[in-house]
Amino acid sequence: MAEHIKLKSYRAIKRIKKDHILHEQLLSEAYILKNLRHTCIPIIYDFEEDKDYSYIIEQFIDGQSLVQFRRQWLGKIKENVIVDIGIQICDLLQYLYSLENPVLYLDLQPNNIMIANYKVKLIDFGSSLYKNQVKERRYLTGTKGFAAPELYGGEELSERTDIYGVGALLYYMVAGKNYESNTLLWDNYDKSLKTCSKRLQKIIKTCLSSNSFFRYASIEILKSKLLAISNKKVSEVNQLIKSSEPIQIAIAGSQSRIGTSHLSLLITSFLKQSNLKSIYIERNSSNHVHNIIEEEKNIKVKEGIYIINDLCVLPSYEIKMPIDISKFKFHIIDFGVLTPNNIIEYLEADIRTCILGGKEWEIEHSKKTIKMLSDKEDIKYLFNFLDSKMFIEVTKDLSHLPCYRIPYEPNVYSKQYNKNTISFIEGLLYY
Repeated sequence: MAEHIKLKSYRAIKRIKKDHILHEQLLSEAYILKNLRHTCIPIIYDFEEDKDYSYIIEQFIDGQSLVQFRRQWLGKIKENVIVDIGIQICDLLQYLYSLENPVLYLDLQPNNIMIANYKVKLIDFGSSLYKNQVKERRYLTGTKGFAAPELYGGEELSERTDIYGVGALLYYMVAGKNYESNTLLWDNYDKSLKTCSKRLQKIIKTCLSSNSFFRYASIEILKSKLLAISNKKVSEVNQLIKSSEPIQIAIAGSQSRIGTSHLSLLITSFLKQSNLKSIYIERNSSNHVHNIIEEEKNIKVKEGIYIINDLCVLPSYEIKMPIDISKFKFHIIDFGVLTPNNIIEYLEADIRTCILGGKEWEIEHSKKTIKMLSDKEDIKYLFNFLDSKMFIEVTKDLSHLPCYRIPYEPNVYSKQYNKNTISFIEGLLYY
């Protein structure tokens, strides 16, 4: 802290030796900050240098670091305060991403967050990069315990890298310590989070997914989840679960053989293993269920419903029969290819997902389907048969849409799914 002699006002001065290994980072910070104008980001007043040092003269933020702020609460911050801080951080990140040349922050950690009268201030941009320059970075960024795994690996950095940072900060505010493990199980949340609500636990868990594809697709989606808690609203899906009405999950694809039947059966199996009554409904002309029945030996039929490997299945040729399926809480409806003929029924479902293709010969079909759904909300777009690099490339122009990569799970009847599959299905159904 320094005092401007003539103006009698305080400034913050950052000084670093020119031969210091982090000197280039300070220059990068000054270059980024000079173009930012936000009430929660310090203003750069000047940049000076002498023979040995470079200096940034910037606005002094009078407040407490998040570390000091948490200590003041004697080890437990109220959940509404934690959520409000999370929302403010999301607002700041939204501003950074909305710039003509978007900025990734990349080092969300308690010492970079100042709290002044319960308002968030972001004070250190030394690790920040312009989004179009992330491939050119020449130094490691992030702080251990708060940095996303991809900051230390070869994966491309993105908005989801900062989303991990938000999750790590939320975890810190609840637990009072850094997040160290990368495994949070479906029914066994870290005991450190037991003081917060299940809804906040789920948000933290999603943000902290080690695989970036299983985090929220955008900062807007994360903010909406926090706002739902702030406004004390129960999510639409949770409301449905508590109601007596069945929940319809619609699965459609941009073209044939894109994997709608596989995913539909996988979800049905997952719900069955979670002790939730579910039924797969074939609402297309593929006759995949007929082919399964022809191949499988262990099949039962009860009241018009086929039971295949313990899964309840309703083939397309049985749908017109008077069969009661009201006892099933989840109806997983496989629409096959999405067309003008079935889109109305598809949109009536409670949860809607659409599988797209990312290969060269599939792109045109995907574009047409996205256009068909362009004015529709709450649709999750899934990509099948892509590795992580292909997914990043295909979705680089779809950042405004919630896009997910379907993990490889060859056996839909598996009794033990890998953690990527579990995180993926949870994300589709509960967030």
